[in-house]
Amino acid sequence: MNHLLKLALPLLALVLIGCDESRVYVHHAEERDTGRDFVPALKAFHIIDTYGVDTALDPGEPLTFDPYYDAGLFEVDWRVNSLEDYQISVRVNDRASIQDSQEIYTEICGEGLSCDQEAIRLCQYYPDLTMACGLDEQVTDISLQIHTLPQKLYTFLEVCDLDSNYCEYDYYPVWVE
Repeated sequence: MNHLLKLALPLLALVLIGCDESRVYVHHAEERDTGRDFVPALKAFHIIDTYGVDTALDPGEPLTFDPYYDAGLFEVDWRVNSLEDYQISVRVNDRASIQDSQEIYTEICGEGLSCDQEAIRLCQYYPDLTMACGLDEQVTDISLQIHTLPQKLYTFLEVCDLDSNYCEYDYYPVWVE
């Protein structure tokens, strides 16, 4: 029995290491009423920066968006649990608050759409302090968020229910150069 316990404990620890313990913040929580509405749940959000640093593989490694390296390309990916369509937004702010953040990209996701429970969007940071994501032709000027270069910005992924004010989000600090 003692030998079985010695084998079971490391195996349990290995299983728990694989669990996704991402932090998710909720706003408009008073709107959540699971009896009437199935709201989306943000299960994972990751960024692969311009230099290939992946938050899924290298948590805690500093992220950088550099417009002069690899054309400023970076990747945003997410996993959401939702029974209904939902809206995602990629946003930036000069502080770790979604309030007053600036929207870079938005999309409606769900069954039969270009994004469902999981998606990846390629984004780009340009030398003129603008950003764009996906196949969206809209380029967003983020110069008001930047006071000096390099500077730390916060990149948010917000997931919102279409039938209520319920939203969840997560973010990563990113150095922009």
